Amino acid sequence: MSERVLPIFVYGTLKSGESHSGMLRGLGRQEARVRGRIYHLPAGYPAIRLGGPDDVIGELVDPPDPRLLTLLDGYEGVSEGLYQRVVVQCILGLTTVPAWAWVMDDPVARGGRHLPGGVWTSQRRRW
Repeated sequence: MSERVLPIFVYGTLKSGESHSGMLRGLGRQEARVRGRIYHLPAGYPAIRLGGPDDVIGELVDPPDPRLLTLLDGYEGVSEGLYQRVVVQCILGLTTVPAWAWVMDDPVARGGRHLPGGVWTSQRRRW
């Protein structure tokens, strides 16, 4: 995997206050969004599909060390084909910034339910 030095866009368990936010401890964060749809999967975590008129709300995280990217790829199941790390255009205020994000090819096929409003939180009511 190419290791371009880019910030990362997180929208689920890596966001501030979520179960795995500590993996990104010490890195700066700011609210941001990408064009796409977010889905809640039966396993209890989210996935996004890029594109379309909707926004996914998350956080833009300062560029991590490339070794951390490798660790995050493992956490996100990249080698198992669960997610893929891709460059997305992250909207930060009036600016667009390229960032790494982990996306799923077809969250609906994995039982994902669309979340209107573009925000996932572990505190959402259980499906």
